[in-house]
Amino acid sequence: MMKIDVHADDFGESLHASEDILDCIRAGKLNSISILSNMSCFEDCVRKYREQEPSFPQKPLLSVHINIMEGSCLSKAEELPDLVDKGGHFWVSWEKLFLQSFLPGSEKIQKQLKKEIKAQVAAVMEAFPECWPLRLDSHQHTHMIPVVARALFEVIQEEGWEVSYIRNAKEPLLPFLQEFSLYRTYRPVNLVKNLILNFCSFLLEGRLARAGAEPMYLWGLVMSGCMDTKRVEKLMPRFVGRAQKKGRTLEVLFHPGHVLQEEITPEFSQEDAIAFHVSQNRCIEKKAVFEIGAGNA
Repeated sequence: MMKIDVHADDFGESLHASEDILDCIRAGKLNSISILSNMSCFEDCVRKYREQEPSFPQKPLLSVHINIMEGSCLSKAEELPDLVDKGGHFWVSWEKLFLQSFLPGSEKIQKQLKKEIKAQVAAVMEAFPECWPLRLDSHQHTHMIPVVARALFEVIQEEGWEVSYIRNAKEPLLPFLQEFSLYRTYRPVNLVKNLILNFCSFLLEGRLARAGAEPMYLWGLVMSGCMDTKRVEKLMPRFVGRAQKKGRTLEVLFHPGHVLQEEITPEFSQEDAIAFHVSQNRCIEKKAVFEIGAGNA
């Protein structure tokens, strides 16, 4: 039977964003969440989760949200010279990592990535030992970049991790193309991201499956930044039909956690991403989770 997983990314990004996600959990609207471990608010967010856990109608599945785009490294900064600045804040770009994947010398970056992946997984496991066997995804889907994926697969093998889930950021375009009335509502940059991630999925799908990834579709790329109720409801039958036809789980990805402007610190090291974090569209996504979340999808 085809499964729908209503998911929220970025628990641990900020206190306010995490409280928004906890609101959704308390309402029984989420099946799963992803946890960032390398932001300064992490311990406070863990404490809030544990305090409110008795009020959850159902406990969400927990995924490690590997973050090499923002925040501070959990490894020693001097051991990650190609990924972080002297203060330990990540500064490497998605584009650079993607290009580096196909150039000589990628082994150097791969070695650094392995160190940080191990450190971030260990931090989440210490705080949430119940998330074993591991569920893995990443901030901005960086684990789909070939060099990052190679590092991740090596760590899984070397550490002997038992993995139940790895997100395959494969989003079908057909449901979007079939709904003519929504054409003008899609951001062109998100369509480009969809195509790039589908290309990465083509390169990695076999290895993802061998490492523990179940067959799945992700929905939340083309509409990333504004998964609003109206469009989600309109497209839901098409995505469900597509997933059923292919025998895949459908992960419906939301970002319902709103970061307050006063929470922005130097650890939010990607200037172009800050607008996404503080956007009121995240409040729209939270509203959509409440209206069509788990149990209603």
